[in-house]
Amino acid sequence: MQGPRWTLGVAAAACLLLLAPLAGASNSVWSLDATGDGVAEAPDLGEIHVSNSDSGQVVFRISITNRASLAPTDMVAVFVDADGKAGTGCARGVFGAEYALDVLAGRYVFGRCVAGSWSFAGRPATFSGSFADSTLTLAVNRRALGGTSRFAFRIGGATTTESRPAYDFAPDVGTGAWTYQVVAPPQAAFRPPKACRHHPRRCRLRRR
Repeated sequence: MQGPRWTLGVAAAACLLLLAPLAGASNSVWSLDATGDGVAEAPDLGEIHVSNSDSGQVVFRISITNRASLAPTDMVAVFVDADGKAGTGCARGVFGAEYALDVLAGRYVFGRCVAGSWSFAGRPATFSGSFADSTLTLAVNRRALGGTSRFAFRIGGATTTESRPAYDFAPDVGTGAWTYQVVAPPQAAFRPPKACRHHPRRCRLRRR
């Protein structure tokens, strides 16, 4: 006999099916910059892996093929165009980056383009960086990137060990920027209003 328990079981299964697409929705893509294509003294950018977690934490893993460790004169920066407009942000008309994830002289810094200039004040709590096994890892939550779900990015490596700086860019100068789509469950893109703290039952989730 199919009674209330069977009905509840079907309802529970339906809920699980509805929720299934939301689980494990994170994304992961690979890009490749040719090795040896920059000036020999510069950090040689190689394989680039970009991924995100279901919470919206975006992680850049950048292989630097000619470095076992970063020198004090090395700089690597990930420039993020969060709005897809070359006419906004820094380097307007060329790329238009609003954010930069940098390592310079062993320090990991997060930059925002403010009125056409870079500001490195107010480091986001979700930003982090590390270097191990010839791989640079830079991470930050998309909330710190303006809440974007799709962005373009370029990477630059430089060193100043010589009288003139040496560079390597990925992708190469003259080619289009790489793009990345943040894939995360809808709940990661929502946040409750402040009123929820006092009247949680009256709250409705609203888009950030």
